[in-house]
Amino acid sequence: MFLKLFDSVKITKGAKNSIILDTNSGFLKLIPNAFYDLLSNEYQNYAVLKKQLDSNSLETLEEYINFIINNNLGFMINSKKELLSFRSTSHFNETPSFVDYLILDINSSYIFNDDLIRQICNLKIKYLQIRFLNMDLNEVMETISNIYKFNESNINEISIVVKYDTNLLLFIKENHFEISNKFLHFILHSSDKRDFQTLHHVYFTIITNNIKIPLGCGLIDLKNINLNRNFYLESKQHNSCLHKKISIDIEGNIKNCPSMPQNFGNIEDTTLEEALQHPEFKKYWNLTKDSTEVCKDCEFRYICTDCRAYTEQTHTNNEGLDISKPLKCGYNPYTGEWEEWSTNPLKQKAIKYYGL
Repeated sequence: MFLKLFDSVKITKGAKNSIILDTNSGFLKLIPNAFYDLLSNEYQNYAVLKKQLDSNSLETLEEYINFIINNNLGFMINSKKELLSFRSTSHFNETPSFVDYLILDINSSYIFNDDLIRQICNLKIKYLQIRFLNMDLNEVMETISNIYKFNESNINEISIVVKYDTNLLLFIKENHFEISNKFLHFILHSSDKRDFQTLHHVYFTIITNNIKIPLGCGLIDLKNINLNRNFYLESKQHNSCLHKKISIDIEGNIKNCPSMPQNFGNIEDTTLEEALQHPEFKKYWNLTKDSTEVCKDCEFRYICTDCRAYTEQTHTNNEGLDISKPLKCGYNPYTGEWEEWSTNPLKQKAIKYYGL
């Protein structure tokens, strides 16, 4: 008798706890490490194991099995031959494009010109995020009006981060078909109230928080975890923030992320493709959480977005890469407890360094 987890179900072991999650349903639960050890051996014969246990241990085992079955996370199989007939598809499928994500920080509409749009289209970018900083409302609407130029591109989704304005919201709603045929997600911050609206292919997430760009990046908590199956698999092989990502900061500098210190040229005199050819551009792409201090012992490491821009600055590896824990994470995998990261006395030196 064998227990087979569904292919969408993933388990990860941490220093103190483990997690089990279903990437299809979004189910997520902390489990004891002893349960992980049991589940990680899919060839465990439970019929044999039950005969070896005392009554208390047998009762615990039955609880574990019922937990899996009752939450639709797996099923029982009667023979090893039947178990071997199942083929796992738990591997990450690389996209054929060289880069998939682009973040664009702008404070003037002039940078969003036809040349940049052509470069983005030529790179076959899949996800574009535009973040507006201190721009006149008319310029914001002018820039948004040019998004239609991506209609024939490979882009699947465009997200736009901008300060809430009633007139802007009305403009988007009245012109959403003309603006783009892509899936659009507007994140409107600094509003008086929270709201979420949909209009055909357009989503509006309205929040009261003031998003400080780019200093607001890198916050890690349970609200920001990603239970997507592809994200989980990608995180096991690549960096969960920087892999296949390129960015342009407010000064036009081309970077891995707008918050990173190193740049690879300026969009005024360097193309995106030229920046991508820089020998150091991809140096963080394959730095996984398994290679990051503290994170390597965390049960959330494959569903958590990494941050190399703001770290605790405690460790570097032999290649000179910063492998420190993300600064804006308040989770301690050794105690299983969350705390407010910004008040941790051990983080104050790094907080002061970044000017946060």
